[in-house]
Amino acid sequence: MSEPTLEVRGLTCAIGRRTLLREADLTARAGTSLSVMGPSGSGKSTLLACVAGLHTPQAGTIRVGGTDVAALRPSRAAAWRLRTIGFVYQFGELLPELSAVENAALPLLIAGRGRREAYGAAESLLGELGVGEVADSPANVLSGGERQRVAVARALSTRPPLILADEPTGALDERATDDVCELLFGLPARYGCALVVVTHNPVVAHRADLRLTLRGGALHTPPEPAPDPTPDTTPGSAPDTTTAGA
Repeated sequence: MSEPTLEVRGLTCAIGRRTLLREADLTARAGTSLSVMGPSGSGKSTLLACVAGLHTPQAGTIRVGGTDVAALRPSRAAAWRLRTIGFVYQFGELLPELSAVENAALPLLIAGRGRREAYGAAESLLGELGVGEVADSPANVLSGGERQRVAVARALSTRPPLILADEPTGALDERATDDVCELLFGLPARYGCALVVVTHNPVVAHRADLRLTLRGGALHTPPEPAPDPTPDTTPGSAPDTTTAGA
């Protein structure tokens, strides 16, 4: 089996006097999605910040694509994140004065790609993700669902192996949530990345290939619901042999 895209072991992280993560373990592989569900304030965003090297935990190891995140020198961490991790935030976090294609092209421009190449790649991604028609529209006139699709395009622009999504549907209505979930959870199969989504919404969490819950700082595998019994499989029941007209 190939090396995991993301491997977290024994992660413990406190902010102030509050311990948000306690010996947390998780693994995410290329081509699969993982959800972490928990209420607001449970430590979900802190988990993603640790994975991205934006917050230093007190204990544990985090490896992304074989790289020990804790061992990254600050001078190289930003460049590593740019090519390794794509972020999708709750409110999209697009620059409102820029067009959709300009927002989607930003990571490529920062990475040193030429303007024509970056804009061409961004336009192609927007088309693939169903928002090609709004490429030239300012971000501040887009609908919530359109903004999130542009945000996904931006996250994918450098083709990172890992996508981290923090409450990506928290600001959307039910219809837009369904549309964005369909898009997000299709990314691993379509682009070969690993996807980690943190959410408080069980409907969103259930879309993932693997599901964890965050309670008391620890990650747990939620129990699967028991199947409903049917009359012909209930112990002790006999099949109905009556026929019409008997």
